[in-house]
Amino acid sequence: MKIKAQWLLLIAFLPKWKLTLLSLIIPFITLLFYYLFIYMDYQQEITQQHVEIAQRLKRINHHQSTLGTMPSLNSLITQQMDYNIPFDNTPVSEQLQRLLMTYHFIPEIWENTPNSLYKLTFTLPYPQFLTLLEYLNQTRLALISLNIIPIEPHLISVQMSLTELSYPSVIQGDIS
Repeated sequence: MKIKAQWLLLIAFLPKWKLTLLSLIIPFITLLFYYLFIYMDYQQEITQQHVEIAQRLKRINHHQSTLGTMPSLNSLITQQMDYNIPFDNTPVSEQLQRLLMTYHFIPEIWENTPNSLYKLTFTLPYPQFLTLLEYLNQTRLALISLNIIPIEPHLISVQMSLTELSYPSVIQGDIS
């Protein structure tokens, strides 16, 4: 009991400024722990969110600048060379017929308009459709519209409109 009484006597006879200081230590320590553990964690989360927002804004600005710029003629020629589109003079209708006959793509409907617009309708499995698109990519035809309707789990009906690409004389080597 003497030990407890000595502490009580020591605290009781402390000067008022020391008692005030002693009473402020506990809230100060609590506030210090709050800052170290909770507030610092919030700051890290906020900093991480700022970094993520900055990255998203950077990607959005990049996409907007990409959409705003038109590709140059040289980049289009380079991309065309990547696809290995031949510059043969055979009519597009013959190229299309030869492609369909060679790879056994038989359209259900074949329409040809005077302005070089071809409308084809197929019923085929999805992998064969992807193959058809790959082979059409090597002709002088551009895909204008595509309508895909699932029929069965592995069978789709495809309606596509194609038009003939007309190459300007610049691509064929008359660059001035």
